[in-house]
Amino acid sequence: MDRNQTILGNVEPDITQRLVSRREAILKGAAVGSSVAAGLAMMSAPIAFAALSREAFGQSTPTSVQAVIDFALKLEIFENEFYKAVLGISAVPAQNAAFAAVRAMVPAAAIPSIQQIQKHEVEHVAFLTANGAVNSLRLDGTSFDFTGGRGTGTGPFAQATLDVNFLLLVAQGAEDTGVRAYKGQAPNLMSNPAVLEAALRIHSVEARHASKIRRLRRMTGATSVKYSGTITGGGAGAAGAGNVSNPAAGAVTALGLIYAGEDNVMQGGINVTALPNLPSGIDVTAAATEAFDEPLTASAVVAIVQPFFIPSLS
Repeated sequence: MDRNQTILGNVEPDITQRLVSRREAILKGAAVGSSVAAGLAMMSAPIAFAALSREAFGQSTPTSVQAVIDFALKLEIFENEFYKAVLGISAVPAQNAAFAAVRAMVPAAAIPSIQQIQKHEVEHVAFLTANGAVNSLRLDGTSFDFTGGRGTGTGPFAQATLDVNFLLLVAQGAEDTGVRAYKGQAPNLMSNPAVLEAALRIHSVEARHASKIRRLRRMTGATSVKYSGTITGGGAGAAGAGNVSNPAAGAVTALGLIYAGEDNVMQGGINVTALPNLPSGIDVTAAATEAFDEPLTASAVVAIVQPFFIPSLS
């Protein structure tokens, strides 16, 4: 079986075709080595960062690029361990047990997609590690508290272990944080235009996971989630909480951090809602905020994810 087809399995057919087309276009339009090709095939911004940094700079990776791939590895390990716990395949029994109740509530039709996303994370971690990213904190399944309580097990996201709609909201937030984090690291890749261009090219592909999670949320009845898979507005409201019941105040605050600034309508110093000849009959403010992913700084990402990490990230 074609390895790329295996990787793309369980992604919706229309999205699969677009992913394959984009990957092939990139590979045909740029001279890239085998490790870059593998990264693009796996639809991963952080994987391509790692591969491109190795091939562009040989064995000597600039500090800024090294920092990007090291931090990307931390995020990928976090996501991998999260999905493993949700699926009940973590090496840490307590993590599996924590999600036992909600696991039984996940629609059977959604399980293959979650399994596929988790498989992507496994490959991302392995590929980043093989291409120079360093797990300096020695992160593993014991390094995370998915309630957001830094080891207490009683953080504001504990609801994710009992409410499937909230669980998928957390997954969506994690994916959206990653998308914004990678875009936020673009300035650190300015030292090499080839690395920067490739990273931004595949940025939109990395966002497909976030879009898929939104589709899974609709499957559970969260009908307020945008059908397009885009983000409308900023702050906690942009998360599309839908039918999530009474989220903890701390969770609302965290969602506010994840989507802070996504209501920005200024791009390149221009208010895009005031451009001439805009289509009539549409919400131009919503369209403007949906059209762009706003970057997150490294410090903003740390503030969002640190509650889920037991060791300190800074």
